[in-house]
Amino acid sequence: METAHRMVVEQGMEKVNLSKVGAELGTTHAAIYKYFSGKEELWTELALSWLDHELARLFPLDTDKYSSRRDTVHQWLWILSESKYEAYVREPEMFKLYTAYIDRNPAVFVRHVGDLIDSLKVASGIEDVRRLHAILTAFSYFSAPAYADNWLHMDFQAEFEAVWKLIEAGIEDESGQ
Repeated sequence: METAHRMVVEQGMEKVNLSKVGAELGTTHAAIYKYFSGKEELWTELALSWLDHELARLFPLDTDKYSSRRDTVHQWLWILSESKYEAYVREPEMFKLYTAYIDRNPAVFVRHVGDLIDSLKVASGIEDVRRLHAILTAFSYFSAPAYADNWLHMDFQAEFEAVWKLIEAGIEDESGQ
C-alpha cells in the first residue's frame, strides 16, 4: 500500500498499474493478486486507507475539549471540511484517487458516509440518523470532492462559518437549549 501510495503521488493514478507496483516491489503483478482481486480493489483500499489517515482526528473526536454539543458538532464538521481541503491541496493525485474510487463508487461511498455518520453520532450524542444526515448534507459543499475545485476560489472558512450560522440553532445542547 505504501509503495502504491508513493507511486500514485509521484506519477498519477492513470500511469500506475499492478505490473508497475509489482516491479517496484521486486515481484510480479500476479503476486499482488494474492492480496487484491485487481487494480480496482487495490485503488479502493488505498483510497480508503488514505482517507482514514486524513480523517483520523474524527475517529473518534476528542470531545473533552468542547463544552457543548454545538461546539462539538461545529468542530467535528470543521475537522472534516478542513481535512479534505488540506488533502486536496497537499496530495491532489490521492484526492483524485479518492474521488474516483470512493466518491464515485456507490457501495464504498455509502460505507464512507456511514462511518462519518457513526463518528458524528458518537461525538454529538445525536441519535436521530436523519438529523445527522441532514447536518452532513448541509456541509457537503465543504467536504464532497465534487466541489473541491471551488474551494481554492473562496474564503473557505468564512463560507463554512456562514453555513454553520444557518444550522447552529438546530443543534440543541445537552440542556435542550
